[in-house]
Amino acid sequence: MANTLNHAAAVHGSRLPELDALRGVAALVVVVHHALEMLRPFELTDGTVTGRAIHILLNFSPFRVLEFGRGPVLFFFVLSGYVLTRALLKSGSPGLLAFAAQRCVRLLIPVTASVVLSCSLYYLVADPALLQGPLLNRSLTIWSKPPDVAAVLREVALLQTNQDPTRLNNVLWSLAHEWRLTLLLPLVLLFRHRISLLLALATAATGFGAMFSAGENFIMLGPELHGSIVATVYFSLSIASGAALALAGQVPVLSREQRIATGIGIVMLVGMTSDLAVYLASVLLIVLAQQPGRLQQVLRWRPLLWLGQVSFSLYLIHSLIMVAWMCLLYGRLPDWAIVVSGALLAVLATPLFFHCVERPSRHLARLAERRLVRDLPDKLEAVPAPLKPSLHTKLE
Repeated sequence: MANTLNHAAAVHGSRLPELDALRGVAALVVVVHHALEMLRPFELTDGTVTGRAIHILLNFSPFRVLEFGRGPVLFFFVLSGYVLTRALLKSGSPGLLAFAAQRCVRLLIPVTASVVLSCSLYYLVADPALLQGPLLNRSLTIWSKPPDVAAVLREVALLQTNQDPTRLNNVLWSLAHEWRLTLLLPLVLLFRHRISLLLALATAATGFGAMFSAGENFIMLGPELHGSIVATVYFSLSIASGAALALAGQVPVLSREQRIATGIGIVMLVGMTSDLAVYLASVLLIVLAQQPGRLQQVLRWRPLLWLGQVSFSLYLIHSLIMVAWMCLLYGRLPDWAIVVSGALLAVLATPLFFHCVERPSRHLARLAERRLVRDLPDKLEAVPAPLKPSLHTKLE
């Protein structure tokens, strides 16, 4: 069937390889952050000169992304806003319903598979005595209690809160926010010639979230579901920043001096304790990565491109495998060896999850979107043009 409405395929095709590589690097930084978290009882920042130096590096320099792990996640948000909006501009909107359906299938199937994997690993290798004892502060907040049906349903539906007694995958907090914020992303096309208004509204939304206890440097899901929704609103500016960059058109070509200044600015911004600084750094990094030169060549290195391709799968499963590996080998090897080998095992297991779960979910998302776009054209007379499916060719 001749069909140019395949928005999901367009998303994939519109991605620049260097941006995928950046996503992979960000996912790897999150893995390193969680590895350090699992080694936290061996306190690196003690009172010695070396300890104080490490404390300064991990809290007051760009290396703070290893301490908090939040920067890479915020970068994911900004990059998603940019890549998805860029694809919408290139291929036309598939319509709100079709786009939302595609996003649900694309994200929730891998999320569900990660929750199933978590439950399986818990019953295969987890030792409650270890998890409540020596590993209490080293299990990345997962498996504090045995999985139950309620916990599984909450996490599969991305409806977790900070008060949930059982956490099955610690990284799903960010997916909950990204999923909600991107469901209606075609609406940003209404701001194609009013980018400043889009950013103003997103800034107001972020301020609203901050007024109701949303904040920086901690996982935010809210004590109850409505609090979780407010926390999602807080992150509006991240998606909007990426979307605004895409709506602005082609990125400018920078001179060598401008590229150097931009790189220095990114480093300085990443070292600040501010989500807004990270948003700006993310926008600048997206621009810098698309400049012809050494950085772009490095980001197009094949291993980094592969890492970018499987980054979502790595992000979803690495914590589960690392904690399960610690439960399995605790006391048999030095802890650092368990953590390092567990991280490597997670990387090695990622292609299996990608090929068995993530790639099929992409295919199903395309099918869902194509089916909805095919069935809706006759019902869209009252829909604003930017939100209608793009009818470049006749549907069969």
